[in-house]
Amino acid sequence: MAQLKIKRLKEWANKRFSYKVILDGQEHFEIANGQERLISIDNPVTIQAKTMWGSSKKVKVDISNGNIKEIRISANKQTNIRFPIAAFSIVMICSVVNLIYPDNGAKDFMTGLLIGVAVPLLGLLTIWRDRFLDIELVTE
Repeated sequence: MAQLKIKRLKEWANKRFSYKVILDGQEHFEIANGQERLISIDNPVTIQAKTMWGSSKKVKVDISNGNIKEIRISANKQTNIRFPIAAFSIVMICSVVNLIYPDNGAKDFMTGLLIGVAVPLLGLLTIWRDRFLDIELVTE
């Protein structure tokens, strides 16, 4: 059996949550922020990382040729990490403005803004749900 190191990078995003590591469709263990684990595998496996609300894409790993040294799991650095915070902030600001100034004509603008935020947020939680985490295969 070959040894494979799975490392979760230490980062601010999702630091309080452990990632579940799924091998061939079965959860094997959880990995905390900055932690690394050694696993033994004897044939190619499909690996995926999950949180409560999202996951990574499934990656096929074959270490029989000796190229892959470790797997690094991290939060996706793109806008999907910052988007939920920004969307929630915009929703709260729109709500406060509508409560303070109910009859000034800003209601239509705020409604459009809320819809503009809600549609990408729903897409992020449904269609692009498997893009919250990144899995990097390290070959060096």
